[in-house]
Amino acid sequence: MSKAKSFRLSRKQRYAIFAIITAIGVTIAFSNALTSFNYTHTKEWNFDSYQNNTIPSDFATFQSNSPQGLWVAKSDDSAPSKPNVLAALSVGNSSGYHMQIMPDSPTVSDAQISVKFKIVPGHTVEQAGLVVRFIDPSHYFVLMADPLNNRLSLCKADIQFVVCNYEKTVTISTGQWHTLEATISSEGIGGWFDGNEIIKANNQYYQTGQIGLWTKGDTEAYFDDLQAKY
Repeated sequence: MSKAKSFRLSRKQRYAIFAIITAIGVTIAFSNALTSFNYTHTKEWNFDSYQNNTIPSDFATFQSNSPQGLWVAKSDDSAPSKPNVLAALSVGNSSGYHMQIMPDSPTVSDAQISVKFKIVPGHTVEQAGLVVRFIDPSHYFVLMADPLNNRLSLCKADIQFVVCNYEKTVTISTGQWHTLEATISSEGIGGWFDGNEIIKANNQYYQTGQIGLWTKGDTEAYFDDLQAKY
């Protein structure tokens, strides 16, 4: 009678199986963390309380290079909630990154953050985004829309550099309103575009921070209905 041969996994195979099981577990935990959190607070910014074509006195902008971009409360007939939007205008040959952190932004760790935005076509750079986990101008994340390259990116700022480690191809039209949404938790950050989940990043840097808006270079973009549930 022949003896059955014993089957033994090599150490490399055991490590590979363990890594797969661990990755599945992390993915499940991450998904649960992003979708099942019970938010108890809501804060909204629709920019309608400001006078048309004025720079809100309580706003403080950040930029990586000069000249800086200009953030203005502006009337727009196409605004999702009329009459005003917050417009990021380019001034001269502006470059670098331009940020507007909400002056009364809560500092949040678990949150669902969304904003409606429209990028005006015809500029050298057309990139606009939603800032989360803002600690200071050198430490934050931005969920960034880039219609020229048809991509949605989750980028991390670290000492004057913004590195986009998570990118997905998505069609983004200029001159039209879209919605960006970021869900953040201790497990990572999820990126949504027009109601569809595009990016899921198991990234645990900068666990808590403020909320804001972002553009790059000579981008002109309008923002409305910024909301945070936390």
